[in-house]
Amino acid sequence: MKRIGLALSGGGFRASLYHLGLVRFLRDASILPQLSHITSVSGGSIIAAHLVLNWGRYNGSASEFDAAASELLDFVRLDVRNRITRRFPLTFALSWPRWLLRLSNRKLTRTGLLEYHYEKHLYGDTSLFQLPECPQLHILATNLSEGCLCSFTRNGLWMMRRQRGHPLRVDHIHIGLATVSMAVTASSAFPGFFPPVELTGADVGASAGEFGRQRYTDGGVFDNLGVRMFRCLEPSLAADKSALDGVLVSDVGKPMEVQSNQQGGGLIRTALRASDILMDRVWQLENETFKDTPGYVFARITEVVEPQEDPTALHPEIQRQTAKIRTDLDRFSPLEISCLVRHGYCVARKACRARPDLFGADLPVKAPWDPIPDWRGAAPAAAANPARNGHPDREPAPITLAGRTLQASASRRILSTLLDYRDWVSYIYVPILVPLLILLPYAVIQAYQRSARMSHLVESLSQGSQDLAVMSRLLEGPMKPWIGEAADNVRLDEPDFHGFEILQDSRIIDMRAWNPETSGKNDSDSLVYGYRRVKILKRPEYAGNNLFRIWALATHPKAQLRFPVQDVQPKLRMMSVDSAVAGEKKVRWEVNVDVSKVPAGEFVDLTYEHISPGEFLKRGASSTSITFDYQADTAEVTRWFLLPHGKEYRTFRILRWETNKPEKVELVKVVNEYLADDSTILAYKMVSVKAGQTHEVTWYYK
Repeated sequence: MKRIGLALSGGGFRASLYHLGLVRFLRDASILPQLSHITSVSGGSIIAAHLVLNWGRYNGSASEFDAAASELLDFVRLDVRNRITRRFPLTFALSWPRWLLRLSNRKLTRTGLLEYHYEKHLYGDTSLFQLPECPQLHILATNLSEGCLCSFTRNGLWMMRRQRGHPLRVDHIHIGLATVSMAVTASSAFPGFFPPVELTGADVGASAGEFGRQRYTDGGVFDNLGVRMFRCLEPSLAADKSALDGVLVSDVGKPMEVQSNQQGGGLIRTALRASDILMDRVWQLENETFKDTPGYVFARITEVVEPQEDPTALHPEIQRQTAKIRTDLDRFSPLEISCLVRHGYCVARKACRARPDLFGADLPVKAPWDPIPDWRGAAPAAAANPARNGHPDREPAPITLAGRTLQASASRRILSTLLDYRDWVSYIYVPILVPLLILLPYAVIQAYQRSARMSHLVESLSQGSQDLAVMSRLLEGPMKPWIGEAADNVRLDEPDFHGFEILQDSRIIDMRAWNPETSGKNDSDSLVYGYRRVKILKRPEYAGNNLFRIWALATHPKAQLRFPVQDVQPKLRMMSVDSAVAGEKKVRWEVNVDVSKVPAGEFVDLTYEHISPGEFLKRGASSTSITFDYQADTAEVTRWFLLPHGKEYRTFRILRWETNKPEKVELVKVVNEYLADDSTILAYKMVSVKAGQTHEVTWYYK
């Protein structure tokens, strides 16, 4: 027997149903028992977990297979997405009492309700360790906390971490109380509708030191095919002398469709479209990487099985429209279910026929399995429009009607299916419909603005920044003042950066509580919040200087500085300095950190926050400027400015000159400008900033 791997891609219920047809063909061809490893993503994880938990039934008789598959089909007909949408507002009444009782509200979130539906209708309260040893199942999710791919298996959690100097490191974490429902929820928490799944050590039965609070989202954000996991498995399989003979990839992805004629969508449509674009890009990259790799066989939903290849296949036009069915978790119709399953069956047969060395030459030729045999989509033997009394029939052919119905299935149905007479929860909203219509527009506008900002932040910060948590917290409102760290009053000299390299210098300046008008210059409540994170590399060739020192931006004596919890805790020092303005007091604040316990060649983050009057900001009639001195070479510089309340910038510029020599001024071009369509936030990235330069950033208000 061959040892075969199976990768089930993401794509909501469209993926689950297509994979079900493929699995049925593998069962009919006696290939299913040869599967030794299964990787799954998102919609693929929904069927993969059910398949493995019911392995004997899926490999049993036709009636046993039908009984197992009917449970999955009932779930697809359940209208899960809208059931969650209808129930989520009702959970607010329970969240506060549970919070006061110090009970977890994890199950009251949208992802918590999704986990509840998985547990109730598909998997039960089944722990991961109850999964069978063979086939080995890997339920893939994206770890938002660390930005890496992770796998939920019967042996715990595998974290695929990339370290400096090492291409990949797989860490195993024991999570004995994690359930299959948790894992599938994490894998299928589609961004834009489902927030990330938050799990703690208490949720999964791990110690807090080994497993902190972690956030997970759809595995398709990292790898929508699930094939990359097989690369991670290759070393262990080679060590056990159990290498796979091949991998069958059930790919439900399709090229992105242009929406040139569609008007701008609202909150949900925009967020879902942004997630579609992100996952489409990931899908393209994975296909380009693995399409020519030996041993990988792709069964793509976009594949059209011609009648001469398989006379039992759906009509070619039906196949093309089937590939466009939406990726969603709402209710699927009998026509959608039938077409997806049958198409998956026939494409699997075509893919296996192309590799007789791997799957054998004796494959079944019977008609594809149809869980809903009330409709037939194969091309009829007669002409599409038979003549009546010598005249062509003016009524559309059945294939045409079915194709048009499937074409409509490509669009997500949100508002039109929000309420359902078959769900008792819908009737709760009837007596409160009028207040909802009055308050809903205001709530939608607020939610849309925050969602749009978060969407842009996730897209830009996903390039490698670690400051998403700070920006997310600031979007809730300006930071409240605090009492900062006590500083040692000493004489300070110029910092010495010999032996160090600055890899990243990221700042966030929040001016929403600052008054840019001249009348607010001495306003004690007109404060500016600042956040700075510096990634320091301790050079391996130098081991002398172990004290890394930088100067803070604020110079006001009443400035308050504090340090978030970090690997190496910094210290604060200060020194009074002369001011060009008579009677004005100024202070030089220094943040330093002892890196003697940081190994040479390793890096460490230095993070501090300050809140102070905005004396370092230069007011203009219709502009504001801020100046930064760069005392060391910096590989990457990121700046985020949250503009004063009610202000938007029209344009901005960055000038640079040699420090203390402003005679020769140059215009600086940034590498990336983030959030270009949000004029209340100015953000950009630069690379390779040289020491001894001064940069002045000026923005002009609308």
